[in-house]
Amino acid sequence: GAETVALEYRRSGTEEWRAADVTLAEDGTCSARIAPRWSEQTNAAGLTVHTIDPTTGLFAGRTYEYKVTIDGTERTRTFATGGTQTITNGDMEDGNMTCFTQQNSSAPFWASGNNSFASKLCTQSTFLGAPGAHCAKMAATSAAGVLAAGNLLSGIFYKDGLTKGVVEFGQPYDWTARPTALHLKYYAEKIGIVDVNMHEGAPIGAGQQDVARIFVAIVDWNGRHKVTSGTAAPTGTWDPEQSRTTDEGAVIAYGSLSIGASSEGGQMIDTVIPLFYYDAETKPSGRYSIVLSCATSAYGDFMVGCKSNVLYVDDFSWVY
Repeated sequence: GAETVALEYRRSGTEEWRAADVTLAEDGTCSARIAPRWSEQTNAAGLTVHTIDPTTGLFAGRTYEYKVTIDGTERTRTFATGGTQTITNGDMEDGNMTCFTQQNSSAPFWASGNNSFASKLCTQSTFLGAPGAHCAKMAATSAAGVLAAGNLLSGIFYKDGLTKGVVEFGQPYDWTARPTALHLKYYAEKIGIVDVNMHEGAPIGAGQQDVARIFVAIVDWNGRHKVTSGTAAPTGTWDPEQSRTTDEGAVIAYGSLSIGASSEGGQMIDTVIPLFYYDAETKPSGRYSIVLSCATSAYGDFMVGCKSNVLYVDDFSWVY
């Protein structure tokens, strides 16, 4: 039977109070809607993307204060949100993960391109500044003018004959909350000059600075996305920063870090990769709903890059 109701909220004493939209129903009940604000921008490919204002809305793993004013009487309470999620084996501590072996054709989450011709594209290692005892080390290699970029990804890998490798990107992930960014640690021990340049199509070539890359994509796919590379021209190459969709379905969000120089300081670098959302409403419904990819050469599928690049990564987690 209240005549006026107002609700304000804030993240447990750290921000100014913000008003929520309150609706009074005829039966005397009221409801409040709290939603994040989004900023719209255009990415480098000319596509419209959205980022979340972290000072608005409700996020996973937080405690909030709210105050309700009913006909001039104020009441204050607190509540906590759940929903935080981990990234499977994001600490790289399990030495039995298939990404550190040559058995990647049915990888449960992390995979690599390790095979009988290039067995150390991804190995478990150590590095100063890694939060645990271990991290993942990716090292490029080359034989007979063919580049094998060091790599680590969520998906599977297998050989198709002697000269073709196949990556199928994507692993199931049951989302419960929308993150704002991906956190990880990395160290680029060497990112050199392109000295292998086999196929056309890459934006860099021989004699230019190579670029390592780490990216994440939240996808709504009906199957894994297949990319082949080898002595023949690659097929299925894709970039979540360049397209909102693949043949398998929609790319809901992505984040990308390009590393165009060797790191300095000798200690792993703590970094946050912001997520850019193409779709600010939809929750992924497909089976293959997360892609994580790390490569010592961003254009390794074109056999373009530096054959001595080395990249370490560790401590993958979500930022809310």
